[in-house]
Amino acid sequence: MKIRLIHIAGSFVLAAMAAACTNPFEPYDAIYITEAQESMEVSLTVDTPPAGTTFTVSSSVQASEDVTVTLEVRPDLIESYNSKYGKNYQMAPEGSYSLSSYNAVIEAGYNTSDAIEVDVTSIDEFAEGTTYCIPVSISSASSMKVLEPSRTLFVVLKTPVVSKAIYLGSNKYEIPAFQEDATLSALRQVTLEARVYVERFQSSDPYISSIMGIEGVCGVRFGDVKIDPNVVQICHDSYQPAATAAPCSTNTWYHIAAVWTGTTWDIYIDGRYITGTTTAGETIDLSSDNSGGFYLGASYGGGRYLYGYIAEARVWTRALSQSEIANNMNYVDPASEGLLAYWRMNAWETPGEGDYTGYGNVVRDETGHGYDAYGTSSSPTMMDTKWN
Repeated sequence: MKIRLIHIAGSFVLAAMAAACTNPFEPYDAIYITEAQESMEVSLTVDTPPAGTTFTVSSSVQASEDVTVTLEVRPDLIESYNSKYGKNYQMAPEGSYSLSSYNAVIEAGYNTSDAIEVDVTSIDEFAEGTTYCIPVSISSASSMKVLEPSRTLFVVLKTPVVSKAIYLGSNKYEIPAFQEDATLSALRQVTLEARVYVERFQSSDPYISSIMGIEGVCGVRFGDVKIDPNVVQICHDSYQPAATAAPCSTNTWYHIAAVWTGTTWDIYIDGRYITGTTTAGETIDLSSDNSGGFYLGASYGGGRYLYGYIAEARVWTRALSQSEIANNMNYVDPASEGLLAYWRMNAWETPGEGDYTGYGNVVRDETGHGYDAYGTSSSPTMMDTKWN
């Protein structure tokens, strides 16, 4: 029995009508990847290979005879997919994966094939923090047309980033080199981001747990006298938006980002936009020595500690987009465009020759720009981390 497009089951109807260069009322039978009906992506977290997932191929009607469907891997589709959906996927390295078959058969009397397995056999060539993808596509079907919106399934491979974090508390960090760089005095765009894990929020006035930044100039923190101690707030003079609709919990990792676009001042938590406010085009002075300058885990002259861990702390001289934030919470390339300073917080050193004096430890700036972070403790406490 043939069906009209308007009656095809699933969420592809409108997309198919828009994509097909046929009359929307012209009846035809269709072949598609079953899982692509719900989403063009399926995610597979790979910790220790082998690891795998499966998919099937379906027809919109019961097959009157065996239908043979040929599959192929399409690396050429990734660039356009990334551009359209704000991703930064890379093709899985050759030899790192396999398909159980490149042919699927829908037997007569049925409308779904047996499962095809996608197996990741090695992650030896995977780069840290990179998300890989295997686009599996229908290249042909023996007796039916292929429904374009569900022709391809993007199998997204996520590998955990295993690293460490450093405890703050009284082990606050200063970035003295910021104050010596006049080129940082009038930045039109800035992004501050970090992963944070709070063991306890401040319980006394002014209820502030500082994450990073410069008091009154460009700061990210939890709490204030006007909001609850577990609410993220970002501050520049009178611009102080707070994520009151998204309070945070203790003993939980969060990725917090503050983005100064030049026209807005916005908060993102775990890659999601939460709130913000409009601005009047002011600039940000990261070289300011106001109240002690730029800190990690402190503010206001070195107080208002954050009692918890910090990792993946970064400062950018451009406004990151929501997709850039969401795609790179666990790691970024230290040579990324506009990345001013990057403290992974996965290792520390005892200050040596050429370092600022009077500090107990130093965390190096991964960018090579020399904006090293100097902490007060001579033996910082560390935590093992693992993020997917």
